[in-house]
Amino acid sequence: MQKKFWVISEQGELLAEMINGVKLLGSDAAVIAAALGCERAAKIAAGAGAGKIYYFKLNEGAPVEAAYTRLAQLIKDEGADLVLVAATRRGKTLAALLAAELDAGLASEAKIEEFGDGSVKTSRFVYGGLAISTDTFVSGIPIVSIPPRTWERPALVETESPAITEIACDPGRVRVVGQKSRESSTVNLEEAEVVVTIGRGVKNREDLAMFEELAGLLGGVTACTRPVAEEEGYRWFPEDSYIGISGRAVKPKLYISIGSSGQIQHLAGCRDAKVLVGIDKNEDAPIFESSDYGIVGDLYQVVPELIKQIKAAK
Repeated sequence: MQKKFWVISEQGELLAEMINGVKLLGSDAAVIAAALGCERAAKIAAGAGAGKIYYFKLNEGAPVEAAYTRLAQLIKDEGADLVLVAATRRGKTLAALLAAELDAGLASEAKIEEFGDGSVKTSRFVYGGLAISTDTFVSGIPIVSIPPRTWERPALVETESPAITEIACDPGRVRVVGQKSRESSTVNLEEAEVVVTIGRGVKNREDLAMFEELAGLLGGVTACTRPVAEEEGYRWFPEDSYIGISGRAVKPKLYISIGSSGQIQHLAGCRDAKVLVGIDKNEDAPIFESSDYGIVGDLYQVVPELIKQIKAAK
């Protein structure tokens, strides 16, 4: 009997990633996609190759979790050998609700290491990235929340398809009645291919222009470590702009850490970068242990020289 894999998210891009991931697992399983509250996401899932797509039309003000009872019932009715939920903020809550409703195991923010007959093996960072936990599902429906960028994203194609079935959701007991915005980053760090991150080695807020210039030359964006976003005397970036275990996790092609010692709390958010460059004046800084390339020196000399050389190369 053909296996059935579910992929679930409110974002079409993440549905496409997970559908691509199913293919990379080497399985010929039938892919069933659940697009929550977003018709465009359903069309992207169709374009990515899902065989069946459910578009959950949510009532105005309803969070994505409102779909979990109908979704759980569909999973029971259709059957599932593996359920993948994109680990967005709402998605992680939804995964936990599904696990409770289905009496199933859940591996949160994990990677699938092995998929075989009757078992699924996953791995995930624990204790702030100090250790890796491996878990094996041997019974029940395995539910895994998958961090963005775990798999390569295919080209996005929106396709009208008869495979899309619209599902009306119950109103649920939670409704958003109003929103109050706060200062937030306008940059999608998770999507950036180059990230330039600054730490407390930067002396003045006025110096940020130098790092923005470097990031701009590389086609990237700027971010920071937690102290630069939150500590008294800094607060130079919105709170959702810092990289680390309690902040954002990124997976760019190039990550440049400037003026940060490289504590584990910071590295947990950038360890999946394809190339990591560390710049710090302390040759014993932990950042160099994790860097592909390291530059020991005064950032106020190193960064202007980098900018100069990049401009010359262009």
